[in-house]
Order: sequence, then structure tokens, then C-alpha cells
Amino acid sequence: MRQYILRSYTVRFFLALTVILSITLVGKHVQAQLVKYANSYLQLGYSAQYESSGRSAMAQPYSFGQERTNPASLHHLAKPFVVGGSYASVFSNMGSLMYIGGVMRIDSISGGSVSLLRFGVDGIQNTLDWRDEHGNDDYGRIRRFGIADYALFVSYGRSLLWEGFSMGATAKILYRDEGGFATGIGLGVDLAANYRYGAWQFAAVARDVTSTWVLWFINAKKLSRVREGKELNSTPDRAAEGTAPTLDLATSYSRPFRENTHWGVTFCLSNHFDGQEYSPLHIGGVTFSPALGVWGSYRDLVFLRLGAHQLQKIPFSRERNTISFTPTAGIGLQGWGIRVDYAFSAPLAVVSARLNHLVSVSYTF
Repeated sequence: MRQYILRSYTVRFFLALTVILSITLVGKHVQAQLVKYANSYLQLGYSAQYESSGRSAMAQPYSFGQERTNPASLHHLAKPFVVGGSYASVFSNMGSLMYIGGVMRIDSISGGSVSLLRFGVDGIQNTLDWRDEHGNDDYGRIRRFGIADYALFVSYGRSLLWEGFSMGATAKILYRDEGGFATGIGLGVDLAANYRYGAWQFAAVARDVTSTWVLWFINAKKLSRVREGKELNSTPDRAAEGTAPTLDLATSYSRPFRENTHWGVTFCLSNHFDGQEYSPLHIGGVTFSPALGVWGSYRDLVFLRLGAHQLQKIPFSRERNTISFTPTAGIGLQGWGIRVDYAFSAPLAVVSARLNHLVSVSYTF
């Protein structure tokens, strides 16, 4: 009864927030539109296991971070509680990502989690006052600012009546602070389904199913500048942007290899519906982005993982494009309920020499 009341109040809370956001959008005549790459910080890796497998390990049994990538995996937890955190250095420490979460087994067929993400970039140059009133460059007038984007996730997953099937959902609340120039609040929902058949597992994760809208409150006065009696960089006080839905279809296969050794392969095909054409695989406004990972373990104590994702067609020169991807690799150790994973990746390996590093630590009890 207590669980039913808790879920009922949670649903009512998110419905109320959705209504308030909708009224604000309509009542203030805010110009709203779907924007490519909106809220893209939500696509970053949350766990080293997920990242080192090329962001393809969605159709697997639960491990820390899976509550975000596939909430349907929460239907069966080996022990009652899991707590953990991750830290990532993005693009050779240009940005940093922190993720913490707690997971609880509600009953024999369901589980829930609460987690928080923060992505920040510091030291951004503010060149709005770079030139003085006479139009002369003055580097001493350059100031620096930072941005911080937050996301709160509440997830729930449970088994279904049919053997091997499970479903899950994630509600997310976003708060974004762009260095005092603008702040944004947003809401979104993800849905997921799993099916297990022997050594095979399948998953479908629909992200931003209602589109994840962010309402921006803009400090127009701070952005505006007047030169020779003309206002430059004029902006509205409010705006709204939405993230188009995506559908991830994933599968995995694992089996033992000799004594005390296991291996497996994971694959995910992300389908984007916002008209992006960065991938060479697209039909009309639908883009297909593949991801692949392989892993091996010894006595479930040591793990080695390799992967690749983010297949892209990018300009290499004025005359031609090139195909690039992001290779990933990582290692993991676990014992006595403690798990430590490390992953690194080289985004757009053909044209970039910057690396991402990610460390995850979790405790199961």
C-alpha cells in the first residue's frame, strides 16, 4: 500500500510540473522549437562499463549506471542496495562530469533509483566587452565564466507476467545555469523494455518520448551591448527548446569460455528523428548510429572491454569528407561488493587528439 501511494504521488508530482511548464510556455508566448543537439550533455557516459563498451551495453544485467541507460534492468537486483559515483574528464579536462546514484530493491520483481548528474565547463572567455567604447581591442577587458548543467533522474523497473520480459521508466528534471547569462528548467521521460532468451538479451529504450523541453530564462540586459546608439546582440527574455525523441535498439550475447572465463559482445543501434545527417547511415530525417562492444572476464573479478561508437561523416578538408568514430577501452575490478571501473575514449579519433577519462566506483550490499 505504501509503495502504491508513493508511486501515485510521484506521478502526480511530475504531471503537475508538466502542466506548470506547459502553462508557462503558452501564457508567455514563448517561441519553442526542437533543436539539434539540445541537452546533449545527457548523452555522455555515466559509468565506465557503459563507456568502455562503446556505449552499447544496454541489454545486459544490472550494473551501476544501468539505471540511467536502461531502467528496465532494475527489475532484478542481486542485493538490496547499490550506491556509487562516477567522475569523467571530458576532452582532456576541458569539461568535467560527476554522477552519483543510489539503487534499492523494492520487492522481488521491481527496483528503483535516484541519481544526479552534473556537467560543467569552467574558464570560458567572455568577450562581450573585449573592445572599448572606441572600438579598440583590449584583452584586459576579457573575463571568464563557467557553466553547470544538472539532471535529476528517478527510475523504476519491474518484471512482467511473461517470462523474460521487463519494463522501466525514468523521469528527469533538468536545471541549467549558463554562467548567469541564462538559466533553464526542463522535464523529460524515458521508457525501456527488456527481453531475455537464454544467453541472448534484447532491449529497446525510447528516450525523450514526450520530447524533453527546457524553458530558458535569459538575462537579456547582461547580453545586450549598445554601440553608436544601436543595440547589439538583442535577445528575448524567454525561449524554449526541445530534444527530439530517439530509439535505442540493443542486444547482447555472452557465454563461458574455458574454465572461469566469460566473454560477450554488445551491439546498439540508435535511431535519431531530428533530421541529423552526421552519420553516413540515414534515410530521410532518420539517422542510424551503430555502437559495438566486446568484453571478457576472469572469475568475475577482472574485466577487459573494447568498443566503438559515434560513427560520423565530417569535413576533413574543403574538398572532401572523412569517416570518423570514437574508439573506447577499459578495465574493471570487483570483489567484496566493491566495483571499480576505468574507461577512456578518443572522440573523433581521425581529427582529434583529446581523450576522455572516466572512473566509476560502486558498492553493493
